[in-house]
Amino acid sequence: MNRKNLTAAVLAGLAGAAGIAGTAQAVNVNPDGLGQVLIYPYYTSNGGNQTLLSVVNTTEDAKAVKVRFLEGYNSREVLDFNMYMSAYDVWVAAIVDDAGTPTLLVPDSTCTVPYLYEQDSDGDGVGEQEFLPFAYTGANADGGPSAISRAAEGHFEMIEMGVVTDDTATAKRLGSAEAATHIVTDDGPRPRDCDQLVDNWTIFGVGPNGMWIQDHTLDISRGNGGLFGGAAIINVDNGTMYSYDARALQGYDNSDDAHLHFIPGDIQPGLNDGNRTDATVFFGEPLAEAVTLSYPRPVDAVSAVFMKENIMNEYNIQSELNAQSEWVITFPTKNFYVDPSIAPAAAFFIPDTTDPGCNGWDPGEPFPPYPGTQTLLPTEWQQCQYLEQVGFFTDPFTTLFNGEACELAFLSVWNREESPVGAPGNIPPIVSPPPPGGSPGGSFTLCYETNVLRFGAGPVPADGSEILKSSASTVRNVTLPPDHVNGWANINFHYTDSEGVPVHRDWAGLIGLPVMGFWAEQFENGFLFGGTVLANYGGLFDHKANIRRQVCPDRPGEFTCSQIIFSD
Repeated sequence: MNRKNLTAAVLAGLAGAAGIAGTAQAVNVNPDGLGQVLIYPYYTSNGGNQTLLSVVNTTEDAKAVKVRFLEGYNSREVLDFNMYMSAYDVWVAAIVDDAGTPTLLVPDSTCTVPYLYEQDSDGDGVGEQEFLPFAYTGANADGGPSAISRAAEGHFEMIEMGVVTDDTATAKRLGSAEAATHIVTDDGPRPRDCDQLVDNWTIFGVGPNGMWIQDHTLDISRGNGGLFGGAAIINVDNGTMYSYDARALQGYDNSDDAHLHFIPGDIQPGLNDGNRTDATVFFGEPLAEAVTLSYPRPVDAVSAVFMKENIMNEYNIQSELNAQSEWVITFPTKNFYVDPSIAPAAAFFIPDTTDPGCNGWDPGEPFPPYPGTQTLLPTEWQQCQYLEQVGFFTDPFTTLFNGEACELAFLSVWNREESPVGAPGNIPPIVSPPPPGGSPGGSFTLCYETNVLRFGAGPVPADGSEILKSSASTVRNVTLPPDHVNGWANINFHYTDSEGVPVHRDWAGLIGLPVMGFWAEQFENGFLFGGTVLANYGGLFDHKANIRRQVCPDRPGEFTCSQIIFSD
């Protein structure tokens, strides 16, 4: 690390000092489900499963939204496009298998660029777009599989790029919001002119390029949130459906410069492109309050609101019910830390915790940005030594992706009579594939962005897990003793190195990993009353979790102490 000494004189009472004190809004998960960013923890088109999805614009404004699908190994893009929703609009689509290729079906006329609804090869009124392997094949190979089947499972996100306006409207040309707005036509409600929005992003061989190619900020103003969405995994042959709500993030971006409005097909905007680097984390007892933490990068703030020390849920594998249980465990920001093509970032500067001129600053507290050649810092910081941070931002993860990026975790299981697996007389749980040699007992590894943990006797079927049909080569399988056919389990990401320092810990001291997911359960009770109708049932339940932060009030800037002062 390089030291930079800020010694230039600055104006006393600089208004910029106000930016150091708390913020009016930071990145946070909205428990009421509305936000600027929606993260959907899972999709699949494996084994007859289809994933139906929706997003709703609850506001009176038209919106520009980035839609991005990310495969399950390393969150490389398999499809993304821009969508322009009219006020109060709903957009729906489905991810299905088409002769071995995951494919997005679009029966909805909402404007997208390209306009997927019109990519209707068989005239059935449904647009079609195959998922694409180009981000993980050829020159972009990352050590993982290269087949298109890799794209059959993963997660997806929707990011508001801004409110669409009619500022450029003229007597001869619609404004962009009006072009996206639905009207009644002979074919039913349709957007007024999606072709105009496509033309806005078109590079023409003759004449001037499209409006947004020339200036992407036209007809785009600050985003205001108000999106919600959900998805359902449906298997028609089995008669099952597992539905969930997307996680909604607020406070992702409050800029007025339309910097999130990117050309379709660009990897941006992503979770590292918002302009907020602080996160509000909600702690339970004994703290019982919200804490706002500051981070170097926007994606670190997004990760912070998903940081969990443990995740917990139930399982049921009762044979008389033909019960099956699978957990989805998704790390929605992992690729920003472990993918070598993404993880490296430009150097940034933070205060030196050992320098008295930095006002006793600790990681997680706000601080004025290092100004480089400028001299506009609050007076009380002008002698602060800043440290240049370079290299990979792996924390809270530990390894870079090369076909896999495995993180150690610990599984504890109890049955419904409070008996833990591994108690005297019981057979300990076996999780396969096993962790690397030398790993502590009770441990297993989670190696991908999206992981499936199967509870059940016997090996994973060759065609994939029973419910989600996740690949047998990637599923983690939990084999339990006979007296543990139902109960609950806990996955613990908190363990320490030889010096007592938590291995999984973020920049501000939150312990664990950024994670989301759910438990899917399925029951089959045979043919009812000797009839011919097979009775299948399914349910889906979000993971429960706790959060914890380790700080050292007696040794600012260090995390080697054992005192845990914030937890729930």
